[in-house]
Amino acid sequence: MKLCAIDTSTALGSVALYEDERLVAEDARRVSNAHGESLLPMVDAIFAQVGWKPAEVTRWCVGVGPGSFTGVRIGVATVKGIVLGTGAEIVGVGSLEALAALAGDATKTIVSAIAAIRGELYLQAGGASRSEPVCLAPGAIEAWLDEVAPASRERELVLVGEAAAKIPPLASRTVTLLTEGDHALPHARGVALVGRGRAAASVELLEPVYVRAPEITTPT
Repeated sequence: MKLCAIDTSTALGSVALYEDERLVAEDARRVSNAHGESLLPMVDAIFAQVGWKPAEVTRWCVGVGPGSFTGVRIGVATVKGIVLGTGAEIVGVGSLEALAALAGDATKTIVSAIAAIRGELYLQAGGASRSEPVCLAPGAIEAWLDEVAPASRERELVLVGEAAAKIPPLASRTVTLLTEGDHALPHARGVALVGRGRAAASVELLEPVYVRAPEITTPT
């Protein structure tokens, strides 16, 4: 099966191509808020590099957020447009899930973190203890963790994402901090790892996951 994964939920835009479980090619670039100009050229270039055509791809996986509202919308809309044109499968993957997928040891609780606005963080627990994504101020994180993965049960935590450095010290925990390289921001490889084992979604129903309301809304 040929699979293409895309993530534009943060400043990092990334594309990864897989054939079955083999990584064929990947590209990742920090482009800030320029995904609208950079994504399709990245896709065109990586397909040309390996000699694939979009119509040959069986499954498209896309990061659905949370993260940058604009970036998430661009990624989701682009992949939905391709799938509507080719008839391929589509799978949405949470950006925090994609971060956790590259963190390794799923026997421990993995807390993924992405920067939100106003100093808040998007967070989600995975691995040994799981949660839905939330958006919290740093001062509220320890109490949230005590609910999701009580220290009496889960003393060891893996914190992943460059934004995890903003989590206040957790005195009652043993923490492994992964904030650089592949662990800094969600990557298309993580999207692919989660998405290839997930049931396909309806292209009409797949929507971004914002967690918090956008700052700018359309008047009603």
